[in-house]
Amino acid sequence: MNCNILIDAVFINKGGGAVLLQYLIETILKDKDAGRFYFLLDPRFDIPAALQTNYTIIPNKISERIKYYRQNKDQFDTVFCFANTPPPVRMRGKSYTYFHNQKLLEAPAKKFTKMFASQYVKYLYVKLFNRNTDYYIVQTPHMVDMLLGTGLKKANGCLTIPFYDCNKYAGGGQPWQQRPRDEFVFISNPSPQKNYPTLLDAWELLLQRGDTPMLHVTIDDTAPALTERVQRMNERGARIVNHVYVDPRELYFNSRYLIFPSLMESFGLPLIEAAESGMKILASDLPFVYDVVTPSLTFDQNSAVAIADAVRKAMTTDDLPMPGVVTKNEVLKLVALLTEK
Repeated sequence: MNCNILIDAVFINKGGGAVLLQYLIETILKDKDAGRFYFLLDPRFDIPAALQTNYTIIPNKISERIKYYRQNKDQFDTVFCFANTPPPVRMRGKSYTYFHNQKLLEAPAKKFTKMFASQYVKYLYVKLFNRNTDYYIVQTPHMVDMLLGTGLKKANGCLTIPFYDCNKYAGGGQPWQQRPRDEFVFISNPSPQKNYPTLLDAWELLLQRGDTPMLHVTIDDTAPALTERVQRMNERGARIVNHVYVDPRELYFNSRYLIFPSLMESFGLPLIEAAESGMKILASDLPFVYDVVTPSLTFDQNSAVAIADAVRKAMTTDDLPMPGVVTKNEVLKLVALLTEK
């Protein structure tokens, strides 16, 4: 094997992590040192067609990952692990771990709550192998603060290197003034931290007030109670479209507003995508938002009334500012770090 850089992406198969992995692979394949990279992938991951060699697929099991590392621990000079999981074996060279799950970092303080119990078990797995990674790489200063709060690493062991496909949505879509005044988009899975119940509470209040803005959501079959609630609300006159899953391009390019009531995010990629697509952004008043964009309007994410009031304000004025993107795409810096000799 001539490859000496391992990209370990076992446990990455969908969602924002998969989007970033796809983009990283595409970027690496264009690099002059592309032949030095080898990829360890989850069988559920949609492998890019351009990646024809230099990869292995293993079952997404901890035991299989440990087995692979034990068999290949002397093959690689550099390892970059996705999915918050340090190498299970100490490698001979530098090891980097991309940390993108804020819930894991909150878990030690909330381990006795139902929402965080399973996350705490995963956190203990991370802690067990923490010594095997030299650095954690994160996307935002907020995530550095979260890492430091756990004691997993000191400041010199945390690197902030945000990366995302900055050309995917930039400059696309209709002019903002030509988009429907009352259409809002929230592209997200229905996990608890996404705060769907409070968002739907806000839409209930709007309906009671006589307002029926369109809301586009993506609630899959893992949350039947939410999908049933949407159906009941629509029967009473609400206008909520559940796409379950959709390429967000057309929604981003043709809707005026992203509404983002999430309680926690390690990066908040949809915020960047929406800003670059020409949308205005109504978002939670939380640090992760300000790390990546300057929103058009913020609200108390725990208050349905505050969310409803923000929606009403957006529909009745054109004076809300366009958002700005604060973070920068540093994917080339990341690739340069991994290829450093």
